[in-house]
Amino acid sequence: MGCIEFGNGNFICGNFAKITRRKPKNWIENGYKIIIPYKFKWRVKIGCVECDCKVCEEHFQPWYGFSWYHSKDCSILKHIEKHPGIQNLNQYYGKDLSLIAMSD
Repeated sequence: MGCIEFGNGNFICGNFAKITRRKPKNWIENGYKIIIPYKFKWRVKIGCVECDCKVCEEHFQPWYGFSWYHSKDCSILKHIEKHPGIQNLNQYYGKDLSLIAMSD
């Protein structure tokens, strides 16, 4: 997991890795971001728009685990970009709609 240090002793820690083609050798200590085939059996649906991802982003951070995100060209994300008011609906308010799933 990477950390950015500011001159005054403050830090921001998170997964600042670049997206790569495969996991690095030291992925357990440092984390990674890669693009993988969409392997989930379900598809997110918002109204009449359904996820059409063929690939998704897999992120790993030590102590936090795995997270999977929709690809940038997913129909869900394009629909939300055209209709940003969807994010104000109660069931979506304050949630990251680009997130597919995360591990415990």
